[in-house]
Formats: sequence, C-alpha cells, structure tokens
Amino acid sequence: MDNFVRKIVENLTADGKKLSVVKNPDGFLRRVDTQQKILTESGLLLLPITSGLELRVRYELEDRYSENRVCYIMDNTDEILPDIKSRLYIAPTFTIAKLMPACNETELLQAKLTFGMASYIFNTACRFTRDQTVNETRHLLGEAEELYGMDVQDITANLKAIPLQWEKNETMEGICSILLKVISKGVYHEIEPVIEELNADFQKFIDRQYFSFINSSSVRKPKIVHKILPHLTHVHQRTDKVALLVIDGMTYWQYLILDKALKEKCIETKKDITFAWLPSITKLSRQAIFRGETPRMDYRQSPTEENKLWNDYWTSSQRPSPKRMQDYEVNYTHGSLSVENNNSYRQAMVDVHLDEKMHSLGNNKDLFALTKNWADDISYDIKAIHEQGYQIYITTDHGNVLANPWRSLTSQEKTYLYEKESRGNRHLIYNNVDYLNDFLGSNPEINSQLFVHGEWAVWRNTKSFSNKDGITHGGAHFLEVVIPFITIDKK
Repeated sequence: MDNFVRKIVENLTADGKKLSVVKNPDGFLRRVDTQQKILTESGLLLLPITSGLELRVRYELEDRYSENRVCYIMDNTDEILPDIKSRLYIAPTFTIAKLMPACNETELLQAKLTFGMASYIFNTACRFTRDQTVNETRHLLGEAEELYGMDVQDITANLKAIPLQWEKNETMEGICSILLKVISKGVYHEIEPVIEELNADFQKFIDRQYFSFINSSSVRKPKIVHKILPHLTHVHQRTDKVALLVIDGMTYWQYLILDKALKEKCIETKKDITFAWLPSITKLSRQAIFRGETPRMDYRQSPTEENKLWNDYWTSSQRPSPKRMQDYEVNYTHGSLSVENNNSYRQAMVDVHLDEKMHSLGNNKDLFALTKNWADDISYDIKAIHEQGYQIYITTDHGNVLANPWRSLTSQEKTYLYEKESRGNRHLIYNNVDYLNDFLGSNPEINSQLFVHGEWAVWRNTKSFSNKDGITHGGAHFLEVVIPFITIDKK
C-alpha cells in the first residue's frame, strides 16, 4: 500500500471497527480521485453522507451485516443515533494539512489539491527538516500542480462550460487551451468522451452552416480557406509586403504551441479561425487556398502547381490593374519558411515538416513533443520574416485528429474510387454517387457516422478506414475543420 494512502487510512480507522465516521472540512476525502485511490489500494470505501436519516438507511441496507470497511464523511456527526454511533469509530476531524505539518496550512487549504498533488507534497514534505515559509509552500504547490494538477472532473466541467459558437475564435481557443494541457500530460484519453460530445455539436453546426460559407463575403474574414486570397486582396494595397505561411496539417491546439514560442520572441499575434475545405485533404483544401476559389478534382497536387496557382492569382490579366502584379513581385517557397527575395510583395511559404512526421505517430503526446520542437525552431524563421517588414498571415490547409480503426477497405471497395488520392484514412471520393450509395448500402452500421455530400463521404467522429490508431485527417471532426487564421501586423 502506498505510504500516503496508509497514512490517510490510519487517520480514519481503528482496529476492531469496520465502520467509521469523520468530519472533513477541506473536502479532500469527498474528491472522486481520492475515493478511488483509497478504495483501490486499501479496500476502504469513503462515503459522503448528508444526514442522519441517510446514514440510517445506508447502515441498515448495506453495512450493518457486511464485512466491507466504510468511512462515512459527515459534516454533523451529532445527528448519528446512539445505536449506530456505538458501532462506529469516531475519527478526529481530518484535513490534508494535518498530514503535512511542515507546510503552510493556509496555502494548502486554498490550493484545492488533487490526490496526485497531495501525494507528491506529502512525500516531498517528509524530507523537510524545518517548517516551510509561505513562499516555499507556494513553490512546492506549483511543482505539484505542474506534475499532478490534472483533475479530469474539473477539466470535463470546464470543457462543457465553453459556449459552443463555432464561428467564433473564442470557442476553439477555449477548447484547445484545455486540450493543450491535457495532451502535454498524456491524459487525452481520459477526456475523449467530452471531446466526442463537443464534436457531436459541431456536426450539427456544419450540417446547418458549412455550405452556406462557400459563397460568403471575404471582406471581414475568410470563413473558408478558398476565401483567404480574396480577403488579402481586399485588405492590402498592391505594394504592401504580405507573407502567407501555410503550415501543412496543423490543428488549432498545435498552433497555440507556436503562438507561445512567438510571444517569447516579442511577436504579438491576432488569433482567428477559418474552415478547411471538405474533405479535409491537402489536394482540395490547400488547392483552395492557393486557387482563391472552389478547388477542382482534376487538379494534381504538387509544389509546382501551387506555385503556378499563387502566381496566376496575383498576376492574372483578369485582375483589376491597380492590384495586378508582375511575376517578379510574387514568390512561392515550398518546404520551409524563409524569404529568398525580400523585395517581393507577395510571399507564400509552405512548411510540411509537421505533416510529414505526424502520420507515423500513434498518440497526441508524441505529437505535442514533435510540435514543441518544431515551433521552437520555426518561430525564429517567422521572426526573421517579420523583421523584413512583412504583414504575416499564418494558416493551414487542415488540422488533424487521433483516429481509431473501423477497418481497412477491401480491394473491391477501392475499385470505384475516383483515383488514388480519393481514399484515405478519413475520406472517400467516388467516381459517381451510385458507387458511393453502393458502399453505404453495404455498410449501414456506419452511415450515421459519415458526413456524405455529393460523391464523397468523410468520418464525422474519430473512426478511420484503417486497422490501427494514428494521427490523420480528411474528415469532418472539428479538430480537422476549424483551423487557425492568424495575423501578425507589419513591424
């Protein structure tokens, strides 16, 4: 038995008594994580009781003749009737601070310790040879929170309290700020159920709104990625120095890691969102960015084609002469964020390092570590671009999601897909709608889990056409579709 658990149990029980009762004013014994840990390691059930009547019912129905060990947690033990009280051990009032006398009691009471935090402080405090000051206790609390401050109940409540207004950046900012902390601690799986609830709400939103965004105005902001270039055209004069940075596959919580690295270099950002094109794949969504209009299925994805789209958009003879540009004023770089010609008025840069590596990962914690290392490096490049006098926009073609397997497609199911790029772990695009309907008819159990439009179908949830877990994209999950659109004003 863990030494910390043993100490708690010793304070709550007595030999010869299987039932006990205790007052617990700091609420530590009422925490679910505390109760689960104590029960698992010692077999002692910590049971909050609100009244003498509730205790009577519980005692008569469950505990009177049972051999289970139970400690009732009551605010008013005076309500316990004499016949029950004679069978109980009345434990001294318990507070977590009593187990850590070297620490400042007031600071411990105000900290609302999780079980993990309390255990860490208890084991650390055992080594102290003198009482700790207020500041020393606060420092210890900070260490404990950094290591063990994840309270799944509180996190779940905080996620559910976020107003789900999917067109507003505040929604993704709130969700992903919490996600970032959860992922960094490696406990994403514990909050997956509430993420599924949030995503279910997002699916209702895209059913109502997504396709109406296609013809939306780009004046105030680009609601979908194909409106990014029209937006830049509207807000900038021809000779403004503008840099568009497209980070392949970066979901919003990953951008928050980059944002922190930028702020550490004194670069202020304006955060907003846009929506990826569906299916959320590079061929369509990044094409939409550089085409500046609805993407085409016959497009062949390549850096050369992206360069051509970017150049054609700004230099087209159909563009009004005040904003039409010359070839030498437009530049495109693939694979890095570096300016080769800082005299160009329109710079496009595509960074693919994250996407190239993330598909080999099987969990979000590894993706967090990959992203942090990448962000530390790439933030220097962004600072260099900023210092060259560019107004910078940062976005992505799509986000990503940790997907789990449904099953792989059979050879027959692949036969009528549009082409090789028309199938992935999260999407299917068929030659015509009849072939798609045949697939749906053969697999009715997943129809409600797919977002179907025209000749394509994508997963709404975190399933994949695969036989293993993995970081991927192509579907309609909010982590794939709601993506960052960031502005860094000209220096």
